[in-house]
Amino acid sequence: MKKIFITLLLLSVTLFAQKITIFAASDLKFALDTIKADFLKAHKNDTINIIYGSSGKGRVQIERGAPYDIYFSANMDYVKYLYNKGFIITKPKLYAIGRLVIWSKNKNFQSAKSFENFTQPWVNKITIANPNHAPYGQKAKQALQSMHLYKKLKPKIVFGENISQTTNYINIKAADIGIIALSLALAPNIRQSPFHDYYLIDDSLHEPLYQGYGITSHAKSSSLAQEFISFFQQADSQKIMRAYGFKVAK
Repeated sequence: MKKIFITLLLLSVTLFAQKITIFAASDLKFALDTIKADFLKAHKNDTINIIYGSSGKGRVQIERGAPYDIYFSANMDYVKYLYNKGFIITKPKLYAIGRLVIWSKNKNFQSAKSFENFTQPWVNKITIANPNHAPYGQKAKQALQSMHLYKKLKPKIVFGENISQTTNYINIKAADIGIIALSLALAPNIRQSPFHDYYLIDDSLHEPLYQGYGITSHAKSSSLAQEFISFFQQADSQKIMRAYGFKVAK
């Protein structure tokens, strides 16, 4: 009888366990992984998969039917677009404003020189995210244009597929310097390394990096998606976002 009870209990837990898949902009990698871990402490039987990539490609995938339940985009306009098309069912909500930094692992890098670093003799390859689909790439290009550097530097620029790949290009020294997300510069692997120095780009040099999110039509009956969003909006989660350099929406 006891074995039957245990079997029924385990079956009940399995039946009521939920699973969601989130598509998130790459700049959220460390902050959202931390928030996810905290959330699952109270949802031990549930599963949350997070796919990180460029926001533009995530938008296209959702439009083509990808089974994502929540969409976190580094470009608020992508969320609004999907909402207007019916692929996002909750009103688009701003969750943060992103910041950009200049970063390098080269010993000659000096954050005090800001954009002057790009024109130094030791710089052969520069990396930014692809401005065709990555919001951080779009803003990086705008910042370089504001400084009248983009055309001059373009022959040296290597595009990353997303901001994580862009950061990795510098990490593996495939590029000498680049423009990455502040949130990634504040991640433990950089913050606790000898190469933690960076230059915070004045946000007046580019359009604001408004970032938004919404629940997709795929998750219209998912209570777990709703619960995760509610948890994301709580003070403790917002504190984590601020720790990674995001200007958190009020």
